[in-house]
Amino acid sequence: MTEERDGLEQNMYAAWLDAMSWVAGETKYRLLGAAGSPRGIYEMGEGQLAALMGLQGCERFLQHRKNIKPQSVWEDLAESGIGYTYCQAASFPQKLARIPDPPFGIFYKGRLPDGSARAVAVIGARKCSEYGRFMAERFAKGFAGHGVDVISGMAMGIDGISQAAALSAGGSSYAVLGCGVDIVYPRSNETLYRQLLESGGVLSEYPPRMEPRPALFPPRNRIISALADVVLVVEAREKSGTLITVDMALEQGREVYAVPGRCTDSLSMGCNRLIRQGAAVAVTPEDIIDEMGWETIPQKPQKQSQPAKNLSEAAREVYAVLEMLPATQDVIVSKLRERGNTCTIPQVCQGLVELELKGLILCRDRQYGRLRDDL
Repeated sequence: MTEERDGLEQNMYAAWLDAMSWVAGETKYRLLGAAGSPRGIYEMGEGQLAALMGLQGCERFLQHRKNIKPQSVWEDLAESGIGYTYCQAASFPQKLARIPDPPFGIFYKGRLPDGSARAVAVIGARKCSEYGRFMAERFAKGFAGHGVDVISGMAMGIDGISQAAALSAGGSSYAVLGCGVDIVYPRSNETLYRQLLESGGVLSEYPPRMEPRPALFPPRNRIISALADVVLVVEAREKSGTLITVDMALEQGREVYAVPGRCTDSLSMGCNRLIRQGAAVAVTPEDIIDEMGWETIPQKPQKQSQPAKNLSEAAREVYAVLEMLPATQDVIVSKLRERGNTCTIPQVCQGLVELELKGLILCRDRQYGRLRDDL
């Protein structure tokens, strides 16, 4: 009991130190090495602090110690439902401890990732194409079905799409933020944020109330790649910020996979270049799972529906030419004509409405696509 109490106390002092966002992680580790414990850092004398932090840093540290007490920081975290762990704690993710530039501590809501679970970081373009959206959803759902966690940054585009898909498939996902864990960024992903708290967690090395800034995002990418065993790039331009995460992943010894795309698509240039430089090609989730030699959780056989039954003739004809990648009504009509079908435009519209009402297709931005590719 005494050992447990001491551990909680050290966590509290570490959180107090980590609340000083202006102190670099390298400096925090240097202080910890000299003091031996977070409480030892708190009790350090002015002379030793000045030697380790410089006069200006020492002055700010002493002012912080005078005005803010560890107990108040700890109580604020508890009231906000925020957990905290640091590098010497047993709960600190060991995957983070083994990278070249580990964070001193991690603030989190929800839960921390299970260190024994397999995990893939799914990353890519914020302004993705329909192809990118489809592939992100396909991979994330596949990983979830095999018990593989999805790690990402809750950003617009590929990040958020993949995490939402993993959760919808009953999997677990964790988001690493470039701000405090009590801030939803972007606001458009608020629903996803709430879902992550229920079936995973949100993490950050930045203290609560830290607003997002451009300079905070590149450092957080090293945590995304570190928490994963594999990094998968779904879609990226040739000069993309996503490639920063790839560089960090390679430095950490992580496997990197890329989803290939058409040579003429600017959003696939980054992925195709990665493949040319030696990244592994991934066309399905099983490509990664099999090559990594991961044991998978047996999936329950899904009952396949029979769309051809209980559908009108027009709906059956329309469904036959639809694919997973969405297409406009004009493209659908063109495909029908190529097959010699003579459905009128009103009949095609009626068939699309019927299919959508039966949950067999999805309409997004006036484009229609199948919801499953195994029907």
